[in-house]
Amino acid sequence: MMMDYISKTGLEIMGNLVELLKPKFMPVAIYHLGEMPDYAELPDGEHCVIRKLLIPALNGRTVAVSRDEVGCRGAWNGLGFGGEAPEERDMLTRAYSTGTEDRAGRHFFCCPELVRSNYIEKVPVYGDGSGYVVFQPLDQAESMNAPVETVVFIVDALELSAMITMAEFSRPIGDSVIRSAYALSCEQIYAMPKQEGENGTPRMVLGMTEFYTRRFIDQDRMSLSMPYSLYRQMDEDCPFSFLKEDRWRESAKPVENS
Repeated sequence: MMMDYISKTGLEIMGNLVELLKPKFMPVAIYHLGEMPDYAELPDGEHCVIRKLLIPALNGRTVAVSRDEVGCRGAWNGLGFGGEAPEERDMLTRAYSTGTEDRAGRHFFCCPELVRSNYIEKVPVYGDGSGYVVFQPLDQAESMNAPVETVVFIVDALELSAMITMAEFSRPIGDSVIRSAYALSCEQIYAMPKQEGENGTPRMVLGMTEFYTRRFIDQDRMSLSMPYSLYRQMDEDCPFSFLKEDRWRESAKPVENS
C-alpha cells in the first residue's frame, strides 16, 4: 500500500496545481543527470521500474539508476536509455501478437504488423544509454531547480476529470487532451510524455494500462503524465480556474440514497 505522501509534506511548499487539486499522492518528477546525484539513493533489485522507482518516489524518496541497474530491457526504451537492439524490438512484434513456433503469443494485437505500426513505431527512443534517470517528488525537484522532463500523477477518476478540464482552460486543442494507447507503463510516464513536449499542443498521457504493473498501484487509479512545460502552464493557470473554489469537488459528491 502506498503512503499518503501529501499529508506528510504540507501544502505550503507546493505549486498552485497541487495545492488546489489536493491529490492523494505528490506527483513525481522524472529527469536525467550525467552522474548519480548525492541526494538520491539506489533502490533495491526489483525487476519492474514502476515498483523500483515510481513507488519509492510516490512515498517521498528520491531514487536514481543507470542503465546497468535496470533489469527490464523494455525500460531501456521507456526511460530514455537508448532502447533495445533492433532484433529485440522485432521479436516483440511476434511476442505481442501471434507468437512463434516455440512460444505462445500474448495476442495484444492480431498480427506483427500492427504491433509495429500501432506501438513500436509510435513510441520514440531517447538517450544513448549513459547517465542516470532520477525519480523525485515534484516539490523537492522544483525546490532545487532540477531539470524536470516529465511529471507523473497517480489519479483517481475525480482527479483525472479535473486535470482533463484544466488542460483545456487556456489553450486550443485538437481532438483530445489525452493520449492513450498500448505501451509499457515506463513508456507512458517518460518516453511518451517527453515526445508530447515536442509538439505545439502537448497532450497528457494516460498510463498504467499495462496489466502487470497494475499490481503495484491502487486498483482505482491510473497514471497521468505530461511534459514539464504542460505542467507549468496548468500550474500557472489554475488560480484563475474552477479549481480556486471547491464547487467542482462538491458537485462530484455522491448522492445519498433516500
